[in-house]
Formats: sequence, structure tokens, C-alpha cells
Amino acid sequence: MHAVFKYNPSMHNVVQVGEGDYNSCRVSGPSRTYTSGNDHIQLSRGGKAFFICSLPGHCQQGMKIDVTA
Repeated sequence: MHAVFKYNPSMHNVVQVGEGDYNSCRVSGPSRTYTSGNDHIQLSRGGKAFFICSLPGHCQQGMKIDVTA
């Protein structure tokens, strides 16, 4: 199973973060950042994944999602 994110890469990104960083809208540790605008991300079956846009203010305005695979 995979997640697909389509967006304008000059205005947004997708960062896979842990649950704590998802809840606080920050990137504090090693995280994978996607910037293609058409990202296909493999998800682990039976787990949760957390994604945010790390551009200033975007996550705080709701640009975040958690996915259960």
C-alpha cells in the first residue's frame, strides 16, 4: 500500500515525521522530505504514518495528515 501526494512543489512539501512532531507541527529529528509534487510513499501494513508540510505556518493551518495502512 502506498500514499500519493500531489501538490505544487514551489509552494509545499511533504515530510514524514513521528507522532510527536506531527502533533506539535515541527521537524525535530531525522525525517524524509519529499518535494516532487507527485510523491508515492510506501506505507507499512498495519501501522500509522504521519505527514506534514514543513513550510512556515502550513502545518499549523492544517496541512498535515495521519494515515493508517
